[in-house]
Amino acid sequence: MRTNLRFAVTRGDREAFYTEEGLRDLARGGLLARGDLVFHPVLGRWLYAREVEEVRAEMESALTLGQPAPLSPAEAVNSDAVAGFILGMLGYVPVLGLLCCLCGIYFSERGLQRAEHQIEKRGQTLAIAGMVLSLAFLVPAAACDALLLAALGPLF
Repeated sequence: MRTNLRFAVTRGDREAFYTEEGLRDLARGGLLARGDLVFHPVLGRWLYAREVEEVRAEMESALTLGQPAPLSPAEAVNSDAVAGFILGMLGYVPVLGLLCCLCGIYFSERGLQRAEHQIEKRGQTLAIAGMVLSLAFLVPAAACDALLLAALGPLF
């Protein structure tokens, strides 16, 4: 690092002189914009700040300065538990209720098994709710379908 070199930085109509370390501090703090002009004393010409090799790493790290941290990838959803819950809720639908309840029991059971193998037991509560709803609507849905079949029986 050459400390006796002076870099000229122009932003708008202002010009300031910095040593290489001062230029690095400016870039680290996010005060040196990528489009600012910097006179490079060794190369003897004006460059954009993003082109100055001495502060390239600091310019890259300053791009994320003040921005929120990137979100972690979405955690895995227990889709079987979700399906069991939705199908359990649809158990009250006339005609299709019995089928929804039976499928809701199946998917809720799969959701419970899948939750057992996860550390956080993700989806366990949803799978239990789906199972309860499916079982609660099973008898009324079966009765509704039996009445419908009895009413349609003479037509066939």
